[in-house]
Amino acid sequence: MAATAIAAAIGGGVANAAGIPLGFLIGAMFATAALSLFNLPVAVVPNSRQAAQGLIGIGAGLRLTPEVAERLAGLFPVMLASAFALILAACLISLAISRLTRLDPDTAFFMSLPGGIAEMAVLSERYGGVPGLVSIGQFLRILFVTLTIPQIVFAFGRDGAVQPEIPVPHAEVVILPLIVLCIAAIVLARLLSGKRVPNAWLLSGIIAGAVAALFEWHTAVPVEGLELAQTFIGISLGARCTRAVFRDGYRFLPANLAGTATLVAFSTALAFVIGRAFNIDTISLILALAPGGIAEMSLVSGQIGADTVLVVAFHLVRVVMVLSLAVLLRRIFLPKERNG
Repeated sequence: MAATAIAAAIGGGVANAAGIPLGFLIGAMFATAALSLFNLPVAVVPNSRQAAQGLIGIGAGLRLTPEVAERLAGLFPVMLASAFALILAACLISLAISRLTRLDPDTAFFMSLPGGIAEMAVLSERYGGVPGLVSIGQFLRILFVTLTIPQIVFAFGRDGAVQPEIPVPHAEVVILPLIVLCIAAIVLARLLSGKRVPNAWLLSGIIAGAVAALFEWHTAVPVEGLELAQTFIGISLGARCTRAVFRDGYRFLPANLAGTATLVAFSTALAFVIGRAFNIDTISLILALAPGGIAEMSLVSGQIGADTVLVVAFHLVRVVMVLSLAVLLRRIFLPKERNG
């Protein structure tokens, strides 16, 4: 475990020093993946990814001032429409993957939806898919998005040129309130996890931070804490890059990557359209609509100075819609014989 953490920290430090966007995460991921692919022992610090997500959530929630909350409420219809468009595009891509690879439609369908890895695997098992392959496909989607989206947004908004529409006042790191928020987030996360709420740790951090922000309880998450969170998430992603993943997924890997690239291109184009139509920062929208993980996109948003709260809100709406509509869309898009 210590050796993995040291290798990941070195990889993250090198990538960050090289100026790679989201360097700590990507460097740690590549370092851990290299160990794993060479069959060297890799161990992830228990609950480190959950803790990282909670800390990222607190940082995002602390930005939710009353003004920001009012603006997000006005954008809710846009969130619903954009999420629905992205989900429909993913459904169509799943049909293409199934036909090109002869993968069974249920597995291809749940593999392509931009939802959580665990949630899609459970649904696929319930409706006749192969959970293992769904998990592999979902992981590869998140991996691809994590590697590509930072490069896209930094190309458009390098050097912090992007700023939220409603600026967030700078807050100093105050240790005692931050510790209280962390404890509150942990307690809430344990409760939500028991109820099997998706992204429970990230959501708990967001709620704790948002409550503190709405009551004007000022503190902030230190930069070093977010860098550590990047490293832990990178280790978690890299540890999944085993030889078995590529061995089991080789048949659909090219089609899966092509489908994800198509979805990224569609979400980026959609971000430009919505940005112009509703006068919303395009860079923030690229991150908000990206079919990747909430934590990863939040980190990119914070690093480039984009609208982190907007990014998180769009992602949460999409995740809820995927979980709510997955079964209905399966009945619509898949052949009737597969639906019983």
